[in-house]
Amino acid sequence: MNIEQTVLEVSGVEITKTLLVDLQKLSSYSGEPIAAVYADNLLRTMRSLRDKFPFDPYTEVVMALHDALFFENKWIDYNANQYKGVCELLSSLVNQETINNSSVESAILTLENLGFDTLPFGVKIDNNLDTDEDEE
Repeated sequence: MNIEQTVLEVSGVEITKTLLVDLQKLSSYSGEPIAAVYADNLLRTMRSLRDKFPFDPYTEVVMALHDALFFENKWIDYNANQYKGVCELLSSLVNQETINNSSVESAILTLENLGFDTLPFGVKIDNNLDTDEDEE
């Protein structure tokens, strides 16, 4: 293990601790106005992780959660148990020695099973459009 990998792991762990604190606060204050403060901080920390470690597999999981929370302020709709589930998931991920593609897929499926829509920015396709033929 080289120094760069060690720094990445330590930083990932530290960032996760911050994420977990905000997730726990969101869980505690779910449905109350003060939850907005923790949601804002959580989303900022997630974007910071993305900016610092864009190609880390762990970042992919965090950003899937970010999209589920950020899209149309859906963080408001999730409940305490869902946030607790995310805490457990992120804790288990960060404690793994390595995170591979299989771990990422499994974690994102776990988010979906917890009720988080990790692909909220869908594309709508209009099947009525005919691009192959000119209309006359």
